[in-house]
Amino acid sequence: MVITALDHVPQCYTSADGLIIGSILRRSLRSGRTTLSFAGVDDVPSSFVNSAIVSLLDEFSAARIRSDLSIVDSNRQINEMIRRCMNSAVRVPEFA
Repeated sequence: MVITALDHVPQCYTSADGLIIGSILRRSLRSGRTTLSFAGVDDVPSSFVNSAIVSLLDEFSAARIRSDLSIVDSNRQINEMIRRCMNSAVRVPEFA
């Protein structure tokens, strides 16, 4: 399943936006592999990433998230923010 973030929230900027995306991701990951598209998004703050993606660690292992969640249509800033937030949460510096 492909989830395009801006189809569900007006922006990927606040923790509230992240909670909405996180809820959608959680439901989708329960069914299997999921792709999150950041089409049209230039950057994301840590508050969004923590609510949308890091919060998935409450239900899924980091290994499961790494293997079953794909990020597409992103840029270097988005990728780095996700990497930093996940590394901080799981304390594993090599999170891809």
